[in-house]
Amino acid sequence: MPTRNLKTPKNTSKAQNLKMPNLKKLNLKQLAFIGIAAFGLIFGACNIFLNTAGTNPLTDKSKHIYHPQTRDELMNLVRNKSIKLETIDTSKVTDMSFVFALSRREDFSGIETWDVSNVTDMHKMFESAEYFNHPLEFWDVSKVTDMNNMFYRATSFNQPLDKWNVSNVKDMSSMFVEAKSFNQPLNSWNVSKVENMSYMFRGAESFNQSLNSWNVGNVKDMSYMFYEAKSFNQLLESWDVSKAENMVGMFRDAKSFNQPLDSWDVSNVNNMEFMFSDAKSFNQPLDKWNVSKVANMHGMFSGAESFNQPLESWDMSNAKDMSCMFCFAYSFNQPLESWDMSNAKDMTFMFSETKSFNQPLNKWNVGKVEKMLGMFGETKSFNQPLDKWDVSNVIDMREMFLGAKSFNQNLDSWNVNKEANTNNMFKDSLLESKPPKWYKKR
Repeated sequence: MPTRNLKTPKNTSKAQNLKMPNLKKLNLKQLAFIGIAAFGLIFGACNIFLNTAGTNPLTDKSKHIYHPQTRDELMNLVRNKSIKLETIDTSKVTDMSFVFALSRREDFSGIETWDVSNVTDMHKMFESAEYFNHPLEFWDVSKVTDMNNMFYRATSFNQPLDKWNVSNVKDMSSMFVEAKSFNQPLNSWNVSKVENMSYMFRGAESFNQSLNSWNVGNVKDMSYMFYEAKSFNQLLESWDVSKAENMVGMFRDAKSFNQPLDSWDVSNVNNMEFMFSDAKSFNQPLDKWNVSKVANMHGMFSGAESFNQPLESWDMSNAKDMSCMFCFAYSFNQPLESWDMSNAKDMTFMFSETKSFNQPLNKWNVGKVEKMLGMFGETKSFNQPLDKWDVSNVIDMREMFLGAKSFNQNLDSWNVNKEANTNNMFKDSLLESKPPKWYKKR
């Protein structure tokens, strides 16, 4: 089948009438007129194209029907699912907290056109908006100071945010809690004014992006920041954490995390409870840390199955709660005898299930300790002298050596408090059949 020449008119008689003007016979004025007309046609076509395909959605107000002035007015509008978001002029709204919290809306088209340049508060804006996954990359958030819980449990959300200007934000706590799909670059963010990053990526199980360039120099609270962020394993060694005071649970259950942190200045941190609890991959040196202000180390390495690094250089003089500090840290077996334990009060389950541990501790000053419940329970390897310990203030010794299969040391010299509970203290251990003279079964 022959191919039709689309440039050839079907009617040849008409084609004969399509004659080009004889340019030689036209004067300069006529030529100029033709040129201006042609330019006008071209410019007009370009203008039409720019006014349609190239319209900036952030400045196009042609579709605006509604003009809320307050957050409550805006919330009343967005609750009506028949109202298209692109018809709402948000330029006067300064508070967008909770606007889509618990929203069942599925269609968020048009939200990318919102003018949020005057908004200062976005906390909990998309909390539990389970269907939300719409681009917000070009929003002007430069005036926002509060983004806490902004995408809390927004389980579908996974859109780029790296172009956001967050330089005025002070609170990012819980910002991506259980945003299970989110995994976008944020390294370009200026977070220099942020003071609170607690729970920021808690349960953000897909997130694994570089954050090493962040200036976190003003952050005071980093508690549970990467708790249950199971994929996260990125460098953080360049962070300035010198103002941080709270690191409770910071890497708890961050199962993949195993990056150097030894250069961190943690000299102002007072609480490291559960910091590496169940961080099953973590095994990095921490011996350069200044932990002299830390009072609470409860569960710090509990369940950190791989951790086995020297810590003897730590200044523990302020530590009071060391309960479960190494419990279930199966690999840990490092010297600790030089630690200053003079202010310690609670050693409950401190080495429970620390199966590899077998280091001298006899020089410890445990004179203020009140609780030793299960301290060496199920420590399969531990068998070190403890006869020099002053346990006169300990009131709870229950199950202290329960199941300690290797322990066989003489404790006759201990001055045990008459009020101390020693229930099952040596059960299933080698001392069960030949306990110290002072021991009374209860």
